[in-house]
Amino acid sequence: MRDSKPSIVKVIASRPARALTCAALAVAFAATPLLSPVAAYAVSSETQAELDAAESQVDSYAAAYNEAAKKLEELQAKIDENTANIAAIEEELPGLQAAASQAMREAYKYQSNSNPLVSFVLKSQSLDDLITGVVYMDQIQSSNNAAIDELNSKQQELEQQKAELDQAKAQLEEQKKAAADALAEAQAARSAAQAKAEAEAAAELAALAAQSQAEQTAPGEGSGVSGDNPYSGATDQGSSVSGGVSSGGVNWNVSYDEFINTWTTRIDNYLAGSPLAGYGRVFAEASWNTGTDPRWSPAISCIESTKGRYCAGSCNAWGLSAVGGGWMNFGSWTEAINYHVSYLYKYYGPTLTPAAAQKYCPPTWQDWYNKVASEMNRI
Repeated sequence: MRDSKPSIVKVIASRPARALTCAALAVAFAATPLLSPVAAYAVSSETQAELDAAESQVDSYAAAYNEAAKKLEELQAKIDENTANIAAIEEELPGLQAAASQAMREAYKYQSNSNPLVSFVLKSQSLDDLITGVVYMDQIQSSNNAAIDELNSKQQELEQQKAELDQAKAQLEEQKKAAADALAEAQAARSAAQAKAEAEAAAELAALAAQSQAEQTAPGEGSGVSGDNPYSGATDQGSSVSGGVSSGGVNWNVSYDEFINTWTTRIDNYLAGSPLAGYGRVFAEASWNTGTDPRWSPAISCIESTKGRYCAGSCNAWGLSAVGGGWMNFGSWTEAINYHVSYLYKYYGPTLTPAAAQKYCPPTWQDWYNKVASEMNRI
C-alpha cells in the first residue's frame, strides 16, 4: 500500500528524486511509521541533477526537431501538390497545342484562296454557312490560343511556386538537421548520466553483498507502496538480493522513432496474451518522455498483478494504493501506464535499485527486487 500520510509524499516531492540525504530520509520516515528507514537512494544528487538536465534538454530539442519535421512534412505535401499540378498542365498542353495548330492550318487554308477554300465555299449551302464556318474556325483558334496562354501562365506561376517551395524546403531541412544534432548531443548526455546512475546502483549492490546475512535478509517495516497488495507475487521472506538489472540494457542515444519502435516491439512481445497486450507503445512513449527505464513498469505489473490479470483496483496493475486507504483506480490502461511510469521516475529514479525496492515493497523487498530485476532482464 502506498504511503498513507501526505507528509511523506510532500517531503519526497520537495526534493529531486533519489537526491535525498540520509538525514532527510530519517526525518521523513520518522514522520511516517508505516515505512522503514532506508539508505539514501543509490543515485547521487549530482548524477540526478545530470539526469534531470539531460532529460530537460532532450525534451526541448526533441520538441524542436518534431516541429521542424512536422513543418517539413507539411511543406512536402504542398510541393507534391504543386508538382502534380505542373504535371497535369504539361499533360494537357500538347493536346491543346495540337488543336490550336490544326485550327490555324484550317484557317490558313480558308484565307488562302487555295483549292481547300474553294472546296469549302462550294460545299457551303449558303453564304451564311460559309461565314458561320469561318467564324467557327476562328473561334476555335482563338479559344485554343487563349487556353494555351492561360496554361502557360499557370505553368510559369507553378514553376515559381516550386522554386520558392524548394528554397523553403532547403531551409527547413537545415533547421531539422540542426535540431537533430542538438537532440543527439542531449541524448548522449542522458546516456552518459544513465550509465553513471547504473554504476552507482551497482556499487549499492556490492555494498549490500558485503553486509552480514542477517542484514541482507532483514525485512523492512511497514507496507510501502505495494506490501499489502494481495495479488503481489513477491511474498518470499528471508531472501537476499541476488543479481540485478543488466547494465546498458537501454540505449538512450538513438532517435525517438528508433527508441519507440524498438521498445514497442519488445514490450508487446513481453505482454502478449495479457490484459496489457498491445500497450507497448504507450509504455515506450511514457518512458521516452520521462527518462524511465522502459522495462521497469511492465516488469512491476508482472509481479504485482500478473501483467494486469489480477488488479487491486481498476486498471491498477502495480498495486498502487490511494491516499487515505483503498486502491487507486484509473479510467484506462493508457492513463494508468502514463501515471505509473511518471510516478516511478519522480519518486524512485530512472531504473530499479535496492533502495527503490525497499521503499516500494518493504516487507519482502529483497524478493521483490530479485523478481522485478529478473523480469526486466527478460524484456
